[in-house]
Amino acid sequence: MTTIAIRRAGSPKAVQKVRDGVYGIQVLLTEPPSADWKRLFYDAQREVPPDFPPRSVEISGSVLRFRSDAASVEQKIVLIDRWIARASEKESSMGSRTEEERQRREEMAREHAELAELNERWEKL
Repeated sequence: MTTIAIRRAGSPKAVQKVRDGVYGIQVLLTEPPSADWKRLFYDAQREVPPDFPPRSVEISGSVLRFRSDAASVEQKIVLIDRWIARASEKESSMGSRTEEERQRREEMAREHAELAELNERWEKL
């Protein structure tokens, strides 16, 4: 099970003027992230600045949206890129664990089926 890491797909775009000097900024992702990825994006970050926590970024489909003044967009994009990379890395490592769990469940199901078959065969003994 190989997952392709989600990345930023292009430059940030100002899509709305919220108030004087503050804009709605939009960034596209390479694909819509999974629920696990979103959770990791929001919760698995280190060294988060108090004025720009991951929760201030809205994720909808393959679009990230946040508000910013023009002067700090560049530093916020650096943080967002770091958060995207970290969420993708964590999701990827979870993928191998979930694959192992799936294989274990399949093995257990086969064992249960084998035991049920034997027990059915021996039921009338």
